[in-house]
Amino acid sequence: MEKKEVLEILKNFGLSEYEAKTYSSLLVAGPSKAGDLSFESGVPQSKIYETLEMLMERRMIEVFEGRPKEYKALPPDQTLRNLIEEKEVGIQKLKEDSINLTKVLKQNKEEKEILEGVWMVKGRKFNEFFDILSDMFGRTEKYAIAITKNFSYSSRLREAIKSCKRRKIDLKIIGMGEITSENYLRAKWYHVNGIPVRVFDTIVHPRILVIDGKEVNIRLDHDHTKKKFAFHSISSQDPSLVKVIDTYMKNLWQNSVPVDFKKVPS
Repeated sequence: MEKKEVLEILKNFGLSEYEAKTYSSLLVAGPSKAGDLSFESGVPQSKIYETLEMLMERRMIEVFEGRPKEYKALPPDQTLRNLIEEKEVGIQKLKEDSINLTKVLKQNKEEKEILEGVWMVKGRKFNEFFDILSDMFGRTEKYAIAITKNFSYSSRLREAIKSCKRRKIDLKIIGMGEITSENYLRAKWYHVNGIPVRVFDTIVHPRILVIDGKEVNIRLDHDHTKKKFAFHSISSQDPSLVKVIDTYMKNLWQNSVPVDFKKVPS
């Protein structure tokens, strides 16, 4: 099978062109450093680390810690099975969304008026929270300010943020505490895409997104020390509540510190 056909098949599984080139090159070359892999795959040096990060998120490659780091492709039978599972999860999510959307579209006038109050969602999966944020970014008209701990994301959330940039929305991201080697690449993604990033030194703080001074979402984690934990997500368009949070977030931004991404944390 020709290389072009391999790349097309990988793209059919949902990989971007850069991801397909990087993964197929790793399979052929074996464990490689990012710089060598950029040359072998044809993926620009400016994009190779972001691409490797995405492949790690998809559970397609492993990283060996060192200076510099080395990356290794996981076996195709394992990675393709993971991609199929990812597709199946996506299809199931579409089915659930279609049911929920039908319910929303059937809401009567009284139900719509209730939306002006405070809503709470209980969840255990990050994608549930990321979907809420993605919807909010989709409604943003002028500006959005967010505070995060690990700069975590889903593919849908990243696309929503990119859409905001295309619409020239003013986006600002505040991180909790200093940038670490663990979250450096995720944080840098915002910087590379023209979104200013600052940090505010605090250990415990709710995740917050406020848009246009009109809507706010606050995530309260039950136990943030655990890898898997339940959380409450509070959403509201109540003018008085949003005004308080909007003023707080703007003040937090002014008191936070810009990040120098030229300094790579060790």
